[in-house]
Amino acid sequence: MKTKKTASYLCLSLASTFILVACGGGSDNTSIAASPTLNLNAAYKSFIVNGSSNQGVITGACQGTIKFTYSPTYSGTTLDGKPAAIVNYTETDSLTSTSPSFCSKLYGNDGSKVSKIYYDPTTLLPITSGSNPQGVVYSNQQSTPTSVTAGSTGTLFTYIDYAGTSSAVTKGPLIWTVAPDTASTLLFTRTDDAQNASSGALEYTSSKTYRINANNTLSNLYKVIKAPSTFTGGLGDLSITETYQQ
Repeated sequence: MKTKKTASYLCLSLASTFILVACGGGSDNTSIAASPTLNLNAAYKSFIVNGSSNQGVITGACQGTIKFTYSPTYSGTTLDGKPAAIVNYTETDSLTSTSPSFCSKLYGNDGSKVSKIYYDPTTLLPITSGSNPQGVVYSNQQSTPTSVTAGSTGTLFTYIDYAGTSSAVTKGPLIWTVAPDTASTLLFTRTDDAQNASSGALEYTSSKTYRINANNTLSNLYKVIKAPSTFTGGLGDLSITETYQQ
C-alpha cells in the first residue's frame, strides 16, 4: 500500500460510526430540544471559500503532530476543462519514534506536495478533477441545509476512489450528522465508512468533527480514524485521534 494512495483516501475527510459525547451538552431529548438552529450551508461555504490552517496532536495507535493548510478558493478549471473553484492543500506530518511502521502509511507527508481540490463554483461541493488516470470520482453531491439543529443528518456525496490506478480502490457515501454542543453552537461530523471497491468490506472509518459557531462559521476540532486488522496489516484494530489547536 503506497503512502500517497492511503493519504488520498483519508483526505475524504476534505472526515466511522459517529460516537460522541458533546462538550457542553448531552445527548438526551432536553439537550436536543434546547439546541440552536444554525445555517450549516453558509458555514460550510465560508469554511471552503476563506481557507483554513490547523495544527494538532496525533494520539492513539500513532503519535506525533500534524499541520495542514487549505488555501482560499480561486477560479480555474478541472484537468478536463470544467469551471471550478480550486483549493490548494498541503500537509506536514511528524511521527514519534515509538509509532508503529503502519503509521507512516497514513502520515507520510513532508509539506512539499501541493494537492488541488476542485469544487463546483456555485455549490462548493467537490467535483471530479478530470485526471487520467482517475483519482476520486464524485456523484450524488447534495448541498447541506440552510437550517440544521441537533439530530439533523444527510449525505454530502458518494465517491469512488481510483487512487490514480485503472481500478477502483475504495468507495462509499460521505455522511454528515449534527449533534448538540452548547446553547449557541452545534457539532458537525463528516463520516466516511470506506469500503473496499471490489468486496465491499470495511477498509477504515474516518470521522471529522467541526463546531458550527453562532456566526455560521466552522471550527476544525478533531478527527478519529478507526481501521480493522485487515487494513493495518495484521496489527489489530487500531484507533487514531487528531486533535487540533484552537
